[in-house]
Amino acid sequence: MPTSIEVGLSRPWHRLRLPQRLEAQYHAEDVPPRGLYLQSWLLVFVLFNIISLKIDFDLFGRDAIAVPAGLTVGVFIPLALGWIVALRGRPSLRRQGAAATITALADMAIILNSARMVPQEHADTYLILAAIVPLVVGMISPLSFRFSLWFCGSAFLLYVGFVFVSGFGPDGHTGVPLLVAALILVPIKLAYSREWDRKKSFLLGLREREQADELARACARLTILSETDPLTGAANRRLFTEQLDEHWELAATRHEWFGVLLVDIDHFKRLNDTAGHAEGDGCLVSVADTLKRDLARWGGLVCRYGGEEFAAFVPRATAETIGDVGESLRLAVMDQAIPHPGLPDGGVVTVSIGVTAAHGALRHVGITAPQLLRAADAALYAAKTAGRNRVDSQSVIPPANSSRATEHAA
Repeated sequence: MPTSIEVGLSRPWHRLRLPQRLEAQYHAEDVPPRGLYLQSWLLVFVLFNIISLKIDFDLFGRDAIAVPAGLTVGVFIPLALGWIVALRGRPSLRRQGAAATITALADMAIILNSARMVPQEHADTYLILAAIVPLVVGMISPLSFRFSLWFCGSAFLLYVGFVFVSGFGPDGHTGVPLLVAALILVPIKLAYSREWDRKKSFLLGLREREQADELARACARLTILSETDPLTGAANRRLFTEQLDEHWELAATRHEWFGVLLVDIDHFKRLNDTAGHAEGDGCLVSVADTLKRDLARWGGLVCRYGGEEFAAFVPRATAETIGDVGESLRLAVMDQAIPHPGLPDGGVVTVSIGVTAAHGALRHVGITAPQLLRAADAALYAAKTAGRNRVDSQSVIPPANSSRATEHAA
């Protein structure tokens, strides 16, 4: 099923309006041009009218120039300068359209009045100028199609109405001016094409943004899938291994301590055999959520390392601190009171935890991240052997020739 964007792009040429939602979004996002563009054109028109006073002087003569000159200097120029001031910054399209319309119609009215007063043999000159003004203004102004239709229609009616109301007729010299008057309608087509192109560009840009957003969402989903365990939502083993290496290297660079933990759910196979795999999955999710929530207080990362086993690390955790972290995690799981049907007397799920901590200086003498994990695994084995539901620790033993690094760590 085509989207509203595709519907908008494939609409017929005579349907300028977009589907309702897109039309509203287009107007919300359509940024009007800066007023400086129209301000500069209004200054040009002011200059044009000042220069046209010489034409008025030549055609009216010294005795009759007072009226057209007074209208130009006393009405049009102050009006245009007022709109120039009003168009500072980035005014709305409505204000820019009003500025163009009012100044153009005022200029037309002054020119048409001059055509009525000037000697008959010169009337055509003013009639042609009166048609050129809205033509030029309609082409240069950033008018919407609807505003252009209103503007050009008003200018056309003003022009044609003046020609006939003022007594110009078939016996006069109005043929060429009336033909030129048709040019007043040209900006309507230009405004239609301009708005069509703007809306097409808007739709293409919107489609590109939506495709980019969808691609970003897809990449985010792939990243999540590639870095998290699908059942528990904890980090997966691949991400944990990468992060473990990076943070162990960072500890060496910063000369800081670094702690690692391995967590194993006690008697998990018995829970699966007694309650079923669905309950076992629920237990894994609950334990993972508890570990993530509690470990966040220490600034660590937890992952599902495999089966019912979880691994975690805590930057800047000393040998004493990592033991406190492990005990906090153990108590947090036990406090959840997750039922364990495989244990007698209403037993709950517990965990055994092995911890280790090492100073980053040991990395310079060959202690690797996998060795930290092996030390934590040895501690976990000791905890399970000693009865489960407990925390045991194991130190990382540096090579015999690393006494200087060991002294630095101490």
